[in-house]
Amino acid sequence: MALARIGNARRVENFTWPGFVDALATLLMVIIFVLMVFVIIQVNLAYRVSGQDATLSEMRQQLVSLGELLNIERRASADLAANLAQITSQLSASNTNQEDLLAQLTIVQASLGARTAEVAQLSAKQANTKASLTAAHRSLDEQLGALQLAEGQLAMTQAQKQSATSKIKILEAETTASKAQVVQMTNALAALRVRIEGLTSLLAEKDKQASADKVAIFNLGKSLNNALAGRVQELQRFRSEFFGRLRDILKDRDDVEIVGDRFIFQSEVLFEQGKSVVELEGKKQLAKLAIALADIAKKIPSDINWILQVDGHTDNVPIRPGRYADNWDLSTERALSVVRHLNQHGLRANRLAAAGYGEYQPLDTSDSDDARRKNRRIELTITQRLISK
Repeated sequence: MALARIGNARRVENFTWPGFVDALATLLMVIIFVLMVFVIIQVNLAYRVSGQDATLSEMRQQLVSLGELLNIERRASADLAANLAQITSQLSASNTNQEDLLAQLTIVQASLGARTAEVAQLSAKQANTKASLTAAHRSLDEQLGALQLAEGQLAMTQAQKQSATSKIKILEAETTASKAQVVQMTNALAALRVRIEGLTSLLAEKDKQASADKVAIFNLGKSLNNALAGRVQELQRFRSEFFGRLRDILKDRDDVEIVGDRFIFQSEVLFEQGKSVVELEGKKQLAKLAIALADIAKKIPSDINWILQVDGHTDNVPIRPGRYADNWDLSTERALSVVRHLNQHGLRANRLAAAGYGEYQPLDTSDSDDARRKNRRIELTITQRLISK
């Protein structure tokens, strides 16, 4: 019962050991009750079966065994009670430590709250400090900008001052130079007046001489015109002879003709399409031309400054990119090829000239194949140079 009371006293703490002790006590009571019933039954049986000693001895031995078991249970119950007391003392110590820890936790929470408040205050102060620092930086930047603007204005003012000073010096120098120039111009004007007087007298003398020279120049011009007309007529006679002989040489060809004072070869007679190298048939025609012209050149007086002008012409069809840049380039190269070929057959280089006109001087402006064929040509002209040897 004492164990039961101890168990009931500690049951509010909800530990397992008090219940276990109560169970053992109950079990012990049951065992005792069973033993009592067993004893009663044995007594009853002893009265009933008095002659069964062997059975009784055995029952007694069983009773002894049960007694030993009961002692063992009692010792176990004592050990359990001792363990229960130790656990109870440990629980009390644990409760005491828990109360101490709760008190310390309360103190720490209070300290943490104070620290949190201090951190909040410090954060507010830091925000205020940052705002003040930002405002100070902004003010400093504004002051620096104003200072830089003032420095720029000061530098500009100094530059303007230096420029004005240099201009003043330049004006002073120009004034000095102007004064010197005025003096020089005054002296030059006096000398010029003297020179004009001398030239006036000289001009009067030259006018008299010019009148005499005009008469002489008129007479000389008349003589030169007469001589030039004679030379032109003579050159015209040689030109007519040259063209007449060419007509005889090329009378059977329809692609070669004489128009006025020009001898015209169609390009197909001398060149392949788009090329400037004289073909074999063209070389033959140019050889005949060179022979006739060389024979006539021997008869032309040396004081007639004549020249054979070779002009190259093309149609208006654009040339393909390649060796020649354009039709102008092609026409010039063709004229040069004819000049070089005539030079190789005995005509002197100083009596030959080449020019290229491209498609810019057509004989026929219509847009047809026949017109383009006419425009592709080489023209030869015998003319007199205006520049003397």
